[in-house]
Amino acid sequence: MTTLIADSGSTKTSWALVDVRPSQPRLVRTAVTQGLNPLYVTPAEITEALRTVLDEVGEKHPDELHFYGSGCSGQRISQVEQALRTALTPLTRVSVESDLMGAALALSSSQRSDAPFVACILGTGSIAALFHPTSRQLQPMPALGYILGDEGSGAWFGRHLLGDYLKGQMPQRVREAFDDDFGRLSAESAIRHVYQEPCPNRYLATFAAFLGRHLELPYVQQLAWQGIDAFWRRNVLRVADVCYAPDIVDVRLVGGLAASLEPIVRGVAESHGHIVTQVLKQPIEGLIQR
Repeated sequence: MTTLIADSGSTKTSWALVDVRPSQPRLVRTAVTQGLNPLYVTPAEITEALRTVLDEVGEKHPDELHFYGSGCSGQRISQVEQALRTALTPLTRVSVESDLMGAALALSSSQRSDAPFVACILGTGSIAALFHPTSRQLQPMPALGYILGDEGSGAWFGRHLLGDYLKGQMPQRVREAFDDDFGRLSAESAIRHVYQEPCPNRYLATFAAFLGRHLELPYVQQLAWQGIDAFWRRNVLRVADVCYAPDIVDVRLVGGLAASLEPIVRGVAESHGHIVTQVLKQPIEGLIQR
């Protein structure tokens, strides 16, 4: 039996074709497309992306498709499912769930325990939820997007970095490193990308890679701590309060930003009495093993 698994964020979608065997699943092929968040792309774009993937992995008729996507909640789940089915045969079983569910399942795949834990995503966006592995119940804090929330996300860090750069509030050494990484940026160009072009959160998140590359700089360390601490205070700690679970200290994270800032993440967690037991760069790694 073949299963196609997709982990879709706002920036990119990771696909894996898996040959499901009784003993051990076997990874057949992988592919990457643009992010397919239904808040930012059309159903036609989702359908076309899937068709491209089916061609690339050489499997036109997978038995199952499991799609875990950013923005997949409420009525948007059925919209994404319909868009995916357009490129598949009627026999393919399709399930669409949130990227947060995908992250939680991935984080629970390597640590076989029934104990609840706080599952987090730190990528282009950010979110945290209490996850109960036995019931697959998620109790999340609202993410609210890159304008009202997403503390400590790639978009959050990009907004702060770009603002400091354009307002001349970066130390000279940091500014020179920023210029080396991205070239000289103008306010006009940044304003156009953020206010006039599609997917401004993706644009902002591209600058967050600067943090992981320059963690030795005091400015970067301070900003990284500030962002991760804001994520912890407004999401991780609030999950524990809202869910009446103050004794849960096991926190697990997925996302490229979480991986690149892992030392800061672990330091912030410790400062709040939590233990980071797992950091996955990509949820697809854990989803393949389920």
